[in-house]
Amino acid sequence: MKRLNSFAFIGLLLMAAAPAAQAQQTNDLERIHVASQQFAAAIGARDINAMDKVWAHESYASFIGPLSTTVVVGWDGVRQAWQTRFGQFDRVTLSMDKPHVRINGEAAWAVGMEKVELLRKDGKTISFNAFVTNVFENKGGQWLLVAHQSTPVFQPPE
Repeated sequence: MKRLNSFAFIGLLLMAAAPAAQAQQTNDLERIHVASQQFAAAIGARDINAMDKVWAHESYASFIGPLSTTVVVGWDGVRQAWQTRFGQFDRVTLSMDKPHVRINGEAAWAVGMEKVELLRKDGKTISFNAFVTNVFENKGGQWLLVAHQSTPVFQPPE
């Protein structure tokens, strides 16, 4: 009987904890959404100081952009890659509709399809869709990027 009471008590504790866990998950999803918006705003503004605030400054941070020819690993290299990109274009516009977000402990990832429009220095516009994956880590309650990959969607030649 004692064992049955113990199981009942544990079950009640788990049931009581479930709403709190759900609320935390919802709160984290909202914070990841905000972090994603801040990231997009930093890109749109071509603002390296804003980019500094949304990335974890870690040796394992990584970047693969839609125009990349190599994988960049390490915050210093990632930051330099963004500075280079910002200098290549007069305007960068992007939007991701309904990203799929998954949280697992202190890590989360958002995947989706992004619409990209780049205004080159020569006045020509490049527009394309890209598959995007952003990976975040929870650092002291703040979700920061640790990886970004954007791959253009293949368009067969006409």
